[in-house]
Amino acid sequence: MDFRDATAADAPLVAAMHVESWRRAYAHILDPAWLAGPIEAERLGLWTERLATPVPDRRIVIAERDGAPLGFVCVAGGDDPRWGTLVDNLHALPAARGAGIGSALLARAAQWALEGWPGQGLYLWCYTENLAARGFYAHRGGVEVEDVEKAGPDGRAYPEKRIAWPDPATLLR
Repeated sequence: MDFRDATAADAPLVAAMHVESWRRAYAHILDPAWLAGPIEAERLGLWTERLATPVPDRRIVIAERDGAPLGFVCVAGGDDPRWGTLVDNLHALPAARGAGIGSALLARAAQWALEGWPGQGLYLWCYTENLAARGFYAHRGGVEVEDVEKAGPDGRAYPEKRIAWPDPATLLR
């Protein structure tokens, strides 16, 4: 497996991976009408903007095997004074799930957080109904520390859980 930083030219690829992942993982959570169409333009706009205007405290890494994309992670370093670095997105393509892609990308995020923001934690938000993801994070030492209701990308409000790793180094073991 190879890893590389995403560039502006990767916006359509990252958006397509994001859409494919959400359509599969969130079919029972997000608005089906939104997942069927508007998600594509919304995600492409988001990733085009993010990748066209890089900032030093954000990193987007793509995982590949033999040049074929497997997934990506987007991390915002030092995002929260209490919780540390935010894993803003972590997605393995459905066909690549179970092959260690998510774990490897999460470890990349943890390593970057440790290098740039030592002494801080790592965290992410997860839909409460996304039981598979919550199990994945718990298996990797993530602790559910907060419950909130947040606006989703489809305009609806959803319960979410903050999952934290006070010491990101636990993800490197």
